[in-house]
Amino acid sequence: MLEPPQSQAAALETGCPAVTLESISDAVLVLDRSWNIRYMNGNAERLLQVRRAEVMGRNVWEVFPEAVDGPYHRAYLQAVETNSPVAFEEHYVPLDLWTEIRAYPSDDGLTIYFRDISERKAAEAQIHSMAFYDQLTGLPNRQLLLDRAGHALSLGHLGALLFIDLDNFKTINDTRGHDKGDMLLRMVAARLRTEVRGCDTVARFGGDEFIVLLEELGTTENDAAAAAQEIALKIVHAFGEPFAIDGMDQYSTPSIGITVFSGGSVDEVLKRADLAMYQAKAAGRNTISFFDPAMQARVSARAALEADMRRALGNGEFVLHYQPLMCVDGAMAGVEALVRWAHPQRGLVPPAEFIPVAEESNLILPLGRWVMREACQRLAAWAGDARTAGLEMAVNVSASQFHRPDFVEHVLETLAQTGARADRLRLELTESLLLKDVGGTVEKMQRLRAAGVSFALDDFGTGYSSLSYLHRLPLDQLKIDRSFIWGAAKEDSGAAIVRIIVSLGKALNMSVLAEGVETQQQLDFVIAEGCQYYQGYLFSKPLPEPELLALIANL
Repeated sequence: MLEPPQSQAAALETGCPAVTLESISDAVLVLDRSWNIRYMNGNAERLLQVRRAEVMGRNVWEVFPEAVDGPYHRAYLQAVETNSPVAFEEHYVPLDLWTEIRAYPSDDGLTIYFRDISERKAAEAQIHSMAFYDQLTGLPNRQLLLDRAGHALSLGHLGALLFIDLDNFKTINDTRGHDKGDMLLRMVAARLRTEVRGCDTVARFGGDEFIVLLEELGTTENDAAAAAQEIALKIVHAFGEPFAIDGMDQYSTPSIGITVFSGGSVDEVLKRADLAMYQAKAAGRNTISFFDPAMQARVSARAALEADMRRALGNGEFVLHYQPLMCVDGAMAGVEALVRWAHPQRGLVPPAEFIPVAEESNLILPLGRWVMREACQRLAAWAGDARTAGLEMAVNVSASQFHRPDFVEHVLETLAQTGARADRLRLELTESLLLKDVGGTVEKMQRLRAAGVSFALDDFGTGYSSLSYLHRLPLDQLKIDRSFIWGAAKEDSGAAIVRIIVSLGKALNMSVLAEGVETQQQLDFVIAEGCQYYQGYLFSKPLPEPELLALIANL
């Protein structure tokens, strides 16, 4: 039971509360049984913003008419009718004041203690805002979205989730600055709010990703899909108008993935909407795509493959096969080390199936390190055999692997630990790898080349090579992509490209190797055009080490 402090209770019983109640920190209001104001201390005068001289003896509901039939009125009536104290917190709107209230009934009336808790409530509201709202846009954040989505899914009603990603947002940040990017995100948030219903949730999921949660969209999936599409189209249309940022028009387009739901887990629904969004991006951006179950099957298979690859790395299931690199005079110049996955159930898994997954999941880093070590170990072992001592070993390097800060140190350390000769190691780089940080790329290549390592540019002609920096790179060899070799026999343009690459190689003092040579006609052509080296099934497919050594023994 609530009890007033003893000193206050004693003061009230003596009928002389003024001295004691005037000195306490609470605001105090004393009412008689007719609800007339019998006493008010100075703190109550200041807190309630009334003058005692003007309200003493008046009915409290006349002085504060806004409180009639509200929480205060009902609580005070309850205290008097039940002869029991009450305590509660309430926001007094006319003064924008949060108060903590305790009211004590007596035979003479009601004594009410007020305490201003506005600062505490503001702090609580700020904590709540920081926990559940995005501080940049004011939208619900990921946590609040997950809570609302979970509630919506638990109801079992038909709804939809729109996963919205801004196209090319990074370009805006890079060209106009992150402050302008933040301004755009705030404007996008405001525009999204105007295109949805009042009952819908617009949330910032993170970065430039937004989620719209649509609830109760009809009785059939077709109805829900149609309603979701209508709102998504409104959003796409709204983004057709530019955003005015510091006096300049900035255009931004959305890619929107949609999934309809009537239950299930939040994670699953989000995953489906995310997949649909990526499908929209793949379709050309600034468009809408519904979740495709076939895409889910592909993603699930990819996830299973990734998990299988992680296990395979630990179990030593990856092996190297070696494809001979041939001089046009028939001698073997070296081999290219190609990773293969010897799966215990599936047999050899094609590289085209697992290499892209390795690239996307960053498994390419531990896999690339393993390939580098295994290739160098083979080089060191072959150095003791006269038949293999002169062979070069070409090793493919991925962009993520090359751009690691410790890449050069790792290669040099691997050479030192295995005892392999650096001048027998050739690293094959792709054109796309060279586009990022040309200066840093050149510096890494020069450090390795100073140690004796050589470089080849793989699949030349299929990427975005620029002659303005190609001559700066310490390359030793250009490898003509197989597509040009195969096309040379069918069209003049393919043959012309081969001639241009050979001429370029000679001008830059680089050797030229033709990939994918499978017929005698193709070999005759590349020899006639001046290629010094070739590789392809005409001579040999990639072989495991024992078969390679047997092939060399028979040469």
